[in-house]
Amino acid sequence: MLGDMTRATTAAIAASGEVSPAAAPADAEAIAPPDARHMRHMSASRLLVALAAFPLRQWPSLPDTPESDAHQGAFDPEVIHQLRIATRRLRALIDVFSPWIKPRWHRRLKAELRWLGEAMGPARDADVLATTTLPALRTEHPDIDWPAIDAHVAKLRSDARAHAAEALASERQRALRALLLKAFGIGEDGHADRRTAKALRCPSRTPGKRPRALAKHAHNMLRARYVALFPDCRQLAMLDTGQLHALRVKVKKARYSAEALTPWLRKAVGTPYQGTLHAAQSLLGQLNDAVVAQRAFEDMPISAAQRDILIGRLDTIIVNATSRAAHILCQLPDAHTLERGMREG
Repeated sequence: MLGDMTRATTAAIAASGEVSPAAAPADAEAIAPPDARHMRHMSASRLLVALAAFPLRQWPSLPDTPESDAHQGAFDPEVIHQLRIATRRLRALIDVFSPWIKPRWHRRLKAELRWLGEAMGPARDADVLATTTLPALRTEHPDIDWPAIDAHVAKLRSDARAHAAEALASERQRALRALLLKAFGIGEDGHADRRTAKALRCPSRTPGKRPRALAKHAHNMLRARYVALFPDCRQLAMLDTGQLHALRVKVKKARYSAEALTPWLRKAVGTPYQGTLHAAQSLLGQLNDAVVAQRAFEDMPISAAQRDILIGRLDTIIVNATSRAAHILCQLPDAHTLERGMREG
């Protein structure tokens, strides 16, 4: 069953969105970012504000729970999922448009968004372990001491949720959202006004405010993110788990950069490029989930023989996911194709 997890992902991932239709806001069309043609004719600062407004409008409403009550872990996992997506998109935008952001704002925003993302990470890992990895292993190995494992994982999950809930209920989280709204000139009603954005640099200290300057920057960013994938993506079998995690980070950066800079990629190249990155990211994510599970099993109150069985099965999953990710990454366009697929302005 665990093997089926990786096989199913490759086929389904390109068609799947990061937010399910049920979770999408009712006014999704009203808060959609500008169309690609319009974006290519916008200045970088104006475009940055418009793109930042989108994830900030989707920032989930969090109950004003006192931090003293956060240990109950009362936050819906879907809220954590939506917030993780919003923080990832904002971090990508801040990274892509860094030449147009004041350095001190850039450092502060990235640090705070990294803090929030890391605070939610263990809760996500524990949820995947409990709801995906363990059920699959249980089907293949029913004779393992699952009651002991379930009790141990329930404690891990409870502690991780409490940690995430504490961060989400904190004044620091509320201050971060207020800081982001102030940085990009976005009112509580979601309306964006570039003139009130505090994080934007003076035009004279940026690569330029004309659309041509943004187009040049977009091309350079797309090239840099593409080149960073090599040579690791061509020699996955030689990488250890730490190096594979680093490659996953590079794949995510390439994907989110391409997503933010979609207007400068022709559809015939951009769509398969982003689809390949998405599929590879998901497989490397499954690989990472298996590594997380292996680490968790090291502290499980089970016999050494049972631990070896489970860790060995996860080793197989890691190898299979690595092989499939390598196959998918071989479908990346060559440098010449990517270059020809870039639009001028």
